[in-house]
Amino acid sequence: MHSWFPRSTLLSVVLCSVCIASPTQLLSRNVSINADDFVKVNGLRLEDSAGKTQYLTGINYWACMNLAADADQGGKYDRFITELNQMQAAGINHLRIMASSEGNPEPQPFRMNPPLQSAPGVYNEKVFVGLDRCLAEMSKRGMRATMTLNDQWQWSGGFAQYISWTHDNEALDYPPSWNLSAPPQRAGAPGRGWGNYTTTGDWNAYITFGNQIYNDSKAEALFKAHIDKVVNRKNTVNGRVYKDDATIMTWELANEPQPQVPTTFLGPYGLQLPPNPSDPLLPWVDRISTYIKQNAPNQLITVGFEGKQGEWYWKKVHEPANVDYATTHCWVQNWGVYDMLNSSQANLDVAKAFAKEFIANTSQWASDIGKPVFLEEFGMARDNWENDVFAGAYQYASNATTKNKDSYYAYIIGLAMNSFKSESGGYVGTSPWAYGGIYRPETQHENEFGMIWAGDPPHEAPGWYDVYDSDEALNIVLDQKKDIDAFLGTS
Repeated sequence: MHSWFPRSTLLSVVLCSVCIASPTQLLSRNVSINADDFVKVNGLRLEDSAGKTQYLTGINYWACMNLAADADQGGKYDRFITELNQMQAAGINHLRIMASSEGNPEPQPFRMNPPLQSAPGVYNEKVFVGLDRCLAEMSKRGMRATMTLNDQWQWSGGFAQYISWTHDNEALDYPPSWNLSAPPQRAGAPGRGWGNYTTTGDWNAYITFGNQIYNDSKAEALFKAHIDKVVNRKNTVNGRVYKDDATIMTWELANEPQPQVPTTFLGPYGLQLPPNPSDPLLPWVDRISTYIKQNAPNQLITVGFEGKQGEWYWKKVHEPANVDYATTHCWVQNWGVYDMLNSSQANLDVAKAFAKEFIANTSQWASDIGKPVFLEEFGMARDNWENDVFAGAYQYASNATTKNKDSYYAYIIGLAMNSFKSESGGYVGTSPWAYGGIYRPETQHENEFGMIWAGDPPHEAPGWYDVYDSDEALNIVLDQKKDIDAFLGTS
C-alpha cells in the first residue's frame, strides 16, 4: 500500500516447498478463531483472551474482498481459496486487507474496481459479501485481520475521493499511476499489458488535497458513516457482527496517512519532517480512534503510519490513548535508498543498513511510548536488472531471480524477531507486501472491470513487489513462524 512519495504455479508447488500438511489436513485441525477470542495489548506484547502471547506472521492481501466476490463482480473465488490455503501452509496467521474502497463518477484504470462504496452511502453488496467470505474463511484457518478503513493514496479512492465527494465531485489530479492499456503493449490480444505510468500530477499536491479530510467536517461525517457501516456489518456467511468478531484483530484508520506537507524535509534521504504541533493529522487521529473505540471496544486500533517521518511524528501519531499499538512501513526503493537495477552487493548492503537503523530506532521508540509495533509493510523488487527491456522484456517479469529480495527479507524479518525476543524491544510481527499468489504478469488479462488483481495495487507496475506462490519468500516467512514458535514454546 505504499506510494512513491517522496521517494502458472499451482498450490502443490508451495506445499512441497514448505513441506507441511495439505489444505484438507490443515482445515481439519482446530485452529479456528472463536468469536470472543479478542487480542489485547499487554505492555509491549499482544495476547489472546487466554493470555497467550501472539506474534503476527503476516502478509498483505489487500484485494481479498474483490477476489472473494462473485464472478459477475470480477471475483475469482477459486483463486481466493487457493491462495488462503497457500498462505496458511506458509504459517501466516494475519492478513492486512482493505475494508474500504471508494468510487468516482469517472472510473480510472488505476483504482480498485468495482469499489465497495461507489458513492457516499451507496454500497456494492456483492463486494461486501466478498469481505464476509474473507473473514469467515480466515477464521477457519486461524488468521486474524487488520481492516484498513481509508487510504492516503489513489488506488482505492481514499482521502482524496472523500474530498472530491464533498466538493461536487471535483476532478482529481492524479500523481503517476499505471495504465495497463498504455504503450508499450504486448503483441496479440488486448488487455494483457504491459502498460506504463500515464498521469503526471504532483505527489505533494495530491497529499495536500486529500489531507483536507482532517479539517473537513462533511468528509469526516461521511468517513464516520462508513466506519459505522463496516463495524456493524453482520457477516452473511457466519452470522457474526464485525465488531463482535475476534477474527478482526484491528481496525486501521488509514493506509499511510500523511502529515501536512512541510516546506523542508530532513535527513539523508529527505524523509524526515520537522515537528509541527499544529498539524491537523494529530487531532484527527485522536478523534477517529476514539470514535472507533466507542463503537468497537473489544478490538484493537492502529493508525497505519509509516515511520519515515522521524521520531517526533511517529511518537505523536501513536500517542492517543485509543491507539493500541504502532506500525511501521519500510520501503527502501520507494524512499531512494535502493536501486532495483543495480546488482552490486553495495546496493543491497545500503538497503540492509537502512533497515537495521530503521528497525532499531522504531523498536526503541515503541519501548519509549510503551506500545507494541508491527512492521506491517516492507518489500523488495525481484532482481530486475536481469529483465532486458531493450530486448523487449517486461521490466517486472516474474522470471527474474530473487537473490537480493530473499536476502533482504531474511534480514529485516530477523531484525524484527530479535526485537521481539529482547526484553525491551517492541516488535510483535512482520507483514510483507504483498501476496500475489498464482498471479503472474506473463499470464495476466484484465477483467471486464479493468482489473488483474496482482499483489501490487492497480496504480503501480504489476509484479513490482509481488510475493508469488513459488517464491523463496514464503519459506522465509515459514521459518519465522517456526523460530518464534520455538522461542515461545508453542507448536
